[in-house]
Amino acid sequence: MVERLPIESPAVSISRNAYFLWTCYALVCVLPGIFLWDLVKNLIELILRNETYSHIPIVPVVAIYLIYIERRSIFHRQAHSRKMAGAIAFAGIASLVLARLNLWNWDPANQASVLVLGLVLLWAGAFGLFFGEAAMRTASFSLAFLVFAIPIPAPLLSEIVGLLQKGSAEAVNVAFRIVGIPFVRQGFDFALPGVTIQVAEECSGIRSTLALFMTAVLAGHLWLRSFPRTFLLCAAMIPIAIVKNALRITVLSWLAVYVNREFLFGSLHRYGGIPFFGLGLVMMGIVLILLQRARFRVPLNDES
Repeated sequence: MVERLPIESPAVSISRNAYFLWTCYALVCVLPGIFLWDLVKNLIELILRNETYSHIPIVPVVAIYLIYIERRSIFHRQAHSRKMAGAIAFAGIASLVLARLNLWNWDPANQASVLVLGLVLLWAGAFGLFFGEAAMRTASFSLAFLVFAIPIPAPLLSEIVGLLQKGSAEAVNVAFRIVGIPFVRQGFDFALPGVTIQVAEECSGIRSTLALFMTAVLAGHLWLRSFPRTFLLCAAMIPIAIVKNALRITVLSWLAVYVNREFLFGSLHRYGGIPFFGLGLVMMGIVLILLQRARFRVPLNDES
């Protein structure tokens, strides 16, 4: 009697193939971090030491979640061409080599920027190599979102902080006049009754601004699904961040002048950014709703 072997169903074969691809992709993503562990360790120390970069570990988690919830459309069809994916992966490997060699003697922050840039490019390129360029294009937003994990290079970060610092100082100047706090201003210094405050770089609100901007990008992708509207939403985050930051400084200054100057040094100063960040989210939500309801009409050329 001839014994028949069980026939494996196509679904089982596909699932095993997908499991194998994901395992290989995970190894490609993880192995560079193991080989460059000393640089990754410096990156971790940078994140722990500088709160400006505290958002970096959250970014890959968000990107993975976006790929998961959009997995049906991402992996709907395969594409055999992998030239673009290979080029992106090669650029990532080149960036990792540059980070390793550090030919230009970058400081740890800038070296970390090149390192993470290389990882992001490698992850995106490898995604296209393993799952096809059609999947990579469909998942382009999720993969591009990883850019937020790249530490902002020191020169660019300094320019952004300076812009926010100047904007906050100007907004505080207006807010003091509105609430009636007497002051004498000299640059970033404000002499108030009994106390002098300074809108320093630490008061620029760079952390909350980055968080607001990332949230706006996500909100635009999920609910606007239109580049012009998403661009307008992201652009609105700059004045919202400045106004939100100026309100925080004004409230603390008012309390210091008329209640107790210790408000400038207490827990409200250290942790008071949370409710004002919530206020920024509310303002962003209002802009989001307005953009959802707005109708953009594209003018048509006359054919006459």
